[in-house]
Amino acid sequence: MFLPRLEKHMDPALKNGHAASRPDPQVRQRAARRTFTAAEKLRILAEADACRQPGQLGALLRREGLYSSHLASFRKQRDEGKLGCDPAQARQQRRDREAARQRDARKIARLEAENRKLKVLLELQKKVAELISLPQESPSDASI
Repeated sequence: MFLPRLEKHMDPALKNGHAASRPDPQVRQRAARRTFTAAEKLRILAEADACRQPGQLGALLRREGLYSSHLASFRKQRDEGKLGCDPAQARQQRRDREAARQRDARKIARLEAENRKLKVLLELQKKVAELISLPQESPSDASI
């Protein structure tokens, strides 16, 4: 739903038809998230790993404007091999994971179908044994 703006809240420069030199206070600006390239992440991790004195790591985090959770996620990405690989290699890894997931899903579906068939055969075997009045062996009797 669109509501008309009240003239009393408008910037005086806009009332005269001129472009405003400052943003409209009625509109909330959303800050853009910072993004780090793989090279920046690796540089920051190298500096963090080189910190040996107490307070050095905190100073690095303050200087870079980071939280310790950023370092943890950067380290996790580095350990998983997501940093330092080219985008084509990352796409190929995603494709390989997706292919493996689909292959596993097909295998699970096949095994579930086989399981259903075996259950039906087991029920049939029980009914046949009941019809011809054969005593059923329990799993403990079979070992004797």
